[in-house]
Amino acid sequence: MAYLDEFPANRFKYVRYCGVYEHPSVWSRLRLWCTVILLFIFVPLQLTYLIENPVSDLMVTCEEIMLMQVCMIVVLKLNLFVSHHDEMYELVRAFQNTQNRVRPHEFRRFVKCNQIHAKLARLYVIGTTIVAILYVLNAVVSSLTLSLQHDKLHFVTPMNFPYDYQHPVVFAISFCYNIETMVTTMFVSVTIDTCYSEMANNLAIHFDIVRQRYAQLDLSAGWPFADRELMEVILYHSEVLDLAQKMVRLFQQPVFYLLLLISTILCVLGYEFVMFSNIYKVIQVVVMAGVMVGQAIIYTYNGSVICDRSLNVSEAIYGTNWYDARTSVRKQIYICLMRAQKPIVMKGGFIEASLPTLKKILSSSGSYITMLMSLESDN
Repeated sequence: MAYLDEFPANRFKYVRYCGVYEHPSVWSRLRLWCTVILLFIFVPLQLTYLIENPVSDLMVTCEEIMLMQVCMIVVLKLNLFVSHHDEMYELVRAFQNTQNRVRPHEFRRFVKCNQIHAKLARLYVIGTTIVAILYVLNAVVSSLTLSLQHDKLHFVTPMNFPYDYQHPVVFAISFCYNIETMVTTMFVSVTIDTCYSEMANNLAIHFDIVRQRYAQLDLSAGWPFADRELMEVILYHSEVLDLAQKMVRLFQQPVFYLLLLISTILCVLGYEFVMFSNIYKVIQVVVMAGVMVGQAIIYTYNGSVICDRSLNVSEAIYGTNWYDARTSVRKQIYICLMRAQKPIVMKGGFIEASLPTLKKILSSSGSYITMLMSLESDN
């Protein structure tokens, strides 16, 4: 089926820019490691800038901390294709193999899900591209303004560096480095986040189909028909549970750090929105805040959906006419019911990816913004 060739939507095409391929060549591996090195040196550069330029401007300090946190999250996402390359592609193949248990009239739901996520990926690229363009535009406007004020050429890069980059060659290298890190950040985030969302939606659909099949079982039917139908559903349910566990293990690290750091990132963006008067910076902050909130929603909403759908299977099992079945079948039903009553919880470390977690994130972000505003007023 054509859908299987496009699962997840666009088959990681954006991270090919970073050198990620299912069967990498020497050049693609070299490109991937260059990308990793470029991202790894970003945080030390920003940290060195803060140490060497202890400024009293709280907004500059917060901006640098926010950029370092975003870079750390992107590094962890890219690590899925570096340290867990084989596991990532094996998970994709496992999802594709599970589609063999889907009946033709049920398959339309997966195709629609794929189409929606292809559009989501494009919208995500547009949003992150707007942020990158505004960073560059703000740097260009600042360069022109300072050059006119001082009657000499003055360069400004989209992000700060701990060294003097006023020489044209150094500026060109620094500027290109900024562009490269922004493009890499955009493509890695788009790929991992939409991949997670589509896999989570597929899991939710699988759990819903399993629930429907349990509900349609007639355990009073004659042997071996009832036993065969029950075993097919049990095997399908087992495959879906195995997929869910693999997905939880694979994504737990980026999920943990994203949900851990996003409160402070949103706090800084909210603070900048209140303090900035530059229209370009305000638009940049609004769009970036939308992208970051969108990331949090992707992980928390899908986590809640999977938890609810996996738990709904137990209600369908209990609703079967198990009391009409033979003793051996009742034992199987009991074991299935016990397992289904344990929901699939998408989490990283001690942080659960769920809507209550999203509520706490947004609430704590508001509290942090209030704290920063009080610090600004004290100064």
